[in-house]
Amino acid sequence: MKPYAKIFNFLIVFGLLVAFCVIPPASAEYPEKTITYIVPFKAGGGADRTARVLSTAAIDNFGQAWHVRNMPGASATYAWKELLKRPADGYNIMQSSPTAVLALLSEEKPLIQPTQIKIVCYFAGFRSIIVSKPGAEWSTWEKFKAAAEKNPGKITVAGVMSVLMGAAFMFDQAEINVNFIPYDSTGGAVADFLGGHVDILAATSSTVLPLIPKKAIPIVNTSDVPLPKEVKEFHGVPDAKSLGYEGMFFPRWVGVHPDTPDKIADMISMKMSKLVKDKSVITLFGKIKEEIVFLPRSEAEVAYKKMVESMKKSLKLLK
Repeated sequence: MKPYAKIFNFLIVFGLLVAFCVIPPASAEYPEKTITYIVPFKAGGGADRTARVLSTAAIDNFGQAWHVRNMPGASATYAWKELLKRPADGYNIMQSSPTAVLALLSEEKPLIQPTQIKIVCYFAGFRSIIVSKPGAEWSTWEKFKAAAEKNPGKITVAGVMSVLMGAAFMFDQAEINVNFIPYDSTGGAVADFLGGHVDILAATSSTVLPLIPKKAIPIVNTSDVPLPKEVKEFHGVPDAKSLGYEGMFFPRWVGVHPDTPDKIADMISMKMSKLVKDKSVITLFGKIKEEIVFLPRSEAEVAYKKMVESMKKSLKLLK
């Protein structure tokens, strides 16, 4: 073989070796290492419990373990800011809720915007349920609407800001005027409702369920996501959609850095869909009384944008 031929062959082999080293093998697929799963709330709360439950089956459905990291602070926005400082590679995933969105929308000049996130899915959430006292003149939606129209601004509705937003959004469409009373805690709103200091309570289904039927009667679900059919206490309770209104659902959403490649975001969404169907996750969610309501990325992104706009409108109504 001529010298130049040997050199030529050497260059070809060398080039192939370099290409093999630089270009990842086609079989390489996300994820290849432990994922940091960020929770913007303290350990022990509802968000933390759901994250811990999901993490127990993560290795079976993601192929890698999760490192659940709590980053509380600034109404769940501290973790969001930290996420934006990290690489957009899918190895930092954040689980959050409308609390963080509400905090950002409430600031005059927020450092970040609710749009600075790539939503990959919804996996759970809550609704704003309106309840009255047993025997009250407004114990059904029709009676409540008639009473509110007859006495504009007189009926008092108590609850924390998140659930009041759902009520305000629907009531505005129904053209009824009530007196919303925001509370810092759900416990305070429930106590005043039971004590007769307010007429109506707006709260999540898990909060009102123990009160039904002796201490509270459900009037309406202000979300467009129906209540679980298997819960007999909610049978016959209308929801916003069935009444012809737009509803507001408050999700536990999962997102990543906005610059994360769509391919990776789609893979996370797909793996999350498998994760929430895991038998152990379903069992544990039942024990902590958390309802699984899954939306894949394509649907969750649309729903999230709609929620942000609805929250903006509701905040104006509650001011």
